[in-house]
Amino acid sequence: MIDPKFRFCPASGSLLTGGPYTWHIVDIDQRRHFAVTYDPPVPLQNDKDIDATEEICINQLQRCIDKLGSGVYGIRFTEPDGPVTIITDPEEDMTQYANNHPLKALELPFTVKTVYLTNLTELDRLANQVDLVSYPGPPHLNGRVETIAVFKYWFIHNSMHSTWRELECWSRLPRDHPHIVPFDSVVLDSITGGVVGFTNLYIPGGNLDDTATTRPFRLRWLHQLLSVVDDLNHRYGVMHQDIAPRNLVIDEREENLRIFDFGYSAMIDDDYSPHYDDWKGVVFTLYEIITRDVHLRRVPHEQQDADALLQRQRVKHPDVKLDSDVQTFRDVLDSWLVKRKATKFKPADTWIHWFDMPDAPPGWGVIHGPNGETTRIKKPRCSNLWRKNLVKWGKPFWNWERPAGHLLAGASKGVHQKAAGDKNSDEKAAAEKDVDQKATGDKDPIEAATDKIEVDNQVTAKTPPMKKYRISKPKNRGTWVKRSRTRKSWKRSHGPGRRE
Repeated sequence: MIDPKFRFCPASGSLLTGGPYTWHIVDIDQRRHFAVTYDPPVPLQNDKDIDATEEICINQLQRCIDKLGSGVYGIRFTEPDGPVTIITDPEEDMTQYANNHPLKALELPFTVKTVYLTNLTELDRLANQVDLVSYPGPPHLNGRVETIAVFKYWFIHNSMHSTWRELECWSRLPRDHPHIVPFDSVVLDSITGGVVGFTNLYIPGGNLDDTATTRPFRLRWLHQLLSVVDDLNHRYGVMHQDIAPRNLVIDEREENLRIFDFGYSAMIDDDYSPHYDDWKGVVFTLYEIITRDVHLRRVPHEQQDADALLQRQRVKHPDVKLDSDVQTFRDVLDSWLVKRKATKFKPADTWIHWFDMPDAPPGWGVIHGPNGETTRIKKPRCSNLWRKNLVKWGKPFWNWERPAGHLLAGASKGVHQKAAGDKNSDEKAAAEKDVDQKATGDKDPIEAATDKIEVDNQVTAKTPPMKKYRISKPKNRGTWVKRSRTRKSWKRSHGPGRRE
């Protein structure tokens, strides 16, 4: 499930002098866009109060999100805790989807497996634009084999570039490396064929952060971590730049440690920085595994002093279990660091290289006339596509919207057990689903939740006339605000051990 604290992403806003103050907020859980307008009785006078309207609008949307059925494009209110007016006029739909590149834009020098969105079945929601999915494999003597994978994607433009770079990097790493989670496939839009993300194979059992106090950490896993870091850096020319317990999993079938999440990775011969060198990540990771002390990485990378950390005493957390004493782990690390610091990076034929996302592909847009009329035009570069325009022009598109995650939670409880080989998980999931339906009167959970929809102020209306949005900031006219809450800022919110 997506953490409720990070469910809403303000993408942009229109803050007019004297009000109203509108924020275009994306519900990451349902993948829906809402125009949330705060129109206080008394105009706000200072920038601090105007900036605070972002949080006010998020809180109001969060308060009533479960009461907003499909076809609601926004809400309007005058008091932070007061009733809302729902907006159902399609012209007020602020939904934008990323204009996706064709597969050839990846410029991969090899054939890659592709999967279409229509083939994916959602099993769980792991994080912002990261889902657990399944899809059927090719026919087999024993029937179709189902693949369970982690699907990382974009439906809005904000996180598109970083996920594209991760796809470019990860897909070029060997799929048979024993200590790298295997890349699986490129995922394509079923309507346009454009690239929307990728999948990597799912390794059940939880990452080292999840299992820090339930699974003993083995010395062999430290050796494997050091080995895969050497391979990434020296054999493949990749600096991971985000080594942390949450990005390491144990493949329980082989008792192997595997690394994943290449969203911050860089090519050493193109973008190396000593502040992000992986040896620092290894030092912090081992310290955090042993002590459960994670506060030392809550500062920018430039301020993370791994050398000073090596001088600190490692006191094992009482709930942490190790298969060797702390000093043995430290001796292995110290020996590796001596060799590591004496070895220089030497470019090799095995080093991989990848590309940034190219300029946006062509797409349809509009230009506005002096009297508000609009004209459709074909743009040579178009990053975002407005859904209301696609509907108006009869252009097909993939509808990313989905029910709220809490409505599906019961159906996905057995998924992780099933992936790990629990034979009884299907029966458990079926029983839990039956209980959920009985609790809602034998109705489907989604239908039951829909029955409960209420709106504090039962008004369906068009947005009252407002001043036109302004992209510039003329004196005394208002402000157009564009938020770019990228993957970095979302990850930063999730706790320690990440790149700042």
